[in-house]
Amino acid sequence: MRLTRKDVSLGVARLMPHILRGIQLEFFVRRGVTQTQFLVMGAIRAYTRCPMGTLARNLHVTMPTASGIVERLVRSGFVRRVPQADDRRQVLVELTPKGRAFFQDFEQVVRRRWEEALVSLEPHELAAFHEVVTKLRGQLQAAGR
Repeated sequence: MRLTRKDVSLGVARLMPHILRGIQLEFFVRRGVTQTQFLVMGAIRAYTRCPMGTLARNLHVTMPTASGIVERLVRSGFVRRVPQADDRRQVLVELTPKGRAFFQDFEQVVRRRWEEALVSLEPHELAAFHEVVTKLRGQLQAAGR
């Protein structure tokens, strides 16, 4: 049987819940972060500094909804608002050191889950997997995704 991109992408999609299993309880709940807040912080992280309007549009939520989520993240110390010097009506949001540390911790948890999943691979399979993952990351970064 010849594999298609659809077959492989479905395999990856079905693998991800197993990788992420337990992370919500192990990670998010202990830090008091909801999944929605995690998605908002992830979007902010992707932009480094993000205008509120861009954040709301890209998350497909209204400006009041985005503002409410950001306000809770500000109160929790994960995000800060930064007024623009040339237009004080324009507010940018960025992760604080606590917010950046949150993602560093998250990456470590996900890394450990992947290590558990990869234990059954032979060295040559690990090398091939690493090559593919590296190529995909580069492609997605170049495309701005």
